[in-house]
Amino acid sequence: MSLDAPMQNSLISVVILNYRRWEALNGTLSTVISQSYSPREVIVVDNGSGDRSADLVRQHFPEVTVVELDGNAGCVGRTRGVEAAHGEFIVTIDNDVSFDSAFELQKIANAFSACPEASCIVFKVLESATGRLHVRDWCHPRSYAEYSDKEFETTFIPEGACAFRRADFLKTGGYYEPLWIGCEGFDLSLRLLNRGGRIFYRPSIRVRHLLSQETRNSWRPYYYYTRNYLWIAMRNYPAVRAVPFLTEKMAMMACFAGRTGNLKAMFRGIRDAALGFRKVWATRDPVSPAVFRLLADLSRERPSLLARLRRHRERPLI
Repeated sequence: MSLDAPMQNSLISVVILNYRRWEALNGTLSTVISQSYSPREVIVVDNGSGDRSADLVRQHFPEVTVVELDGNAGCVGRTRGVEAAHGEFIVTIDNDVSFDSAFELQKIANAFSACPEASCIVFKVLESATGRLHVRDWCHPRSYAEYSDKEFETTFIPEGACAFRRADFLKTGGYYEPLWIGCEGFDLSLRLLNRGGRIFYRPSIRVRHLLSQETRNSWRPYYYYTRNYLWIAMRNYPAVRAVPFLTEKMAMMACFAGRTGNLKAMFRGIRDAALGFRKVWATRDPVSPAVFRLLADLSRERPSLLARLRRHRERPLI
């Protein structure tokens, strides 16, 4: 190739996880199709919606590839989309997450080019209606008040607002299917870091989140988060580190569940975590001491427990 030949852009695949909500998906797809960047491919993974979502995508967006799953596979739907994709870089968003401008894919390409060590780039998530930071989606080990507009290395992967180098994602084995909903990004981040990957927050890349209430109800977070924290500890943590991790998480869940009258859901989560012990233990692959040192280093500026509790009281995140 001539040294004067222009560099070719890398293919970016946008994988959108869908479960019903055609109107939200339609809006999201419109912001994806309007992106200035090329080449790109767009894939909608329909998680067994049981409605006309897949047909409507084919009718209104014929350039979009549709992957239909037989049932609601939860987080694994994202993995199926990545497996079907061809891009060097994969963007994963949900049907209620739209791009804030026509230039977000270009920003993603620029971010990976400027940061070759990045396996995952995490976006700034805004409230759909107001454009303010969506605090519920902020789980980074830093204060959102100080760092929402700053670049930094993080430990948190928001499943529906990030991009991966496809090869690095596939090395992790993808999302762990039994988690289904809640904390699956945290489990993936541990797997990614354990394989030498790195995660970076880039606030210049912005998406808007129209929070869905259709697949949420009052008991679900208290059940699934409790169960999944226990399973994540079983899969990833040596005993000496699992104890402090679970002490904090179970105390947090007890506080939230007690405050909202959902202690029964929390205890069901503990029961079902125990019932699934053998299945989860069979996938156990504890992360290395080096990863825990990295986690500690990246969490040095994490707000204190008291500050985090005040934040939850002011703006509940679960």
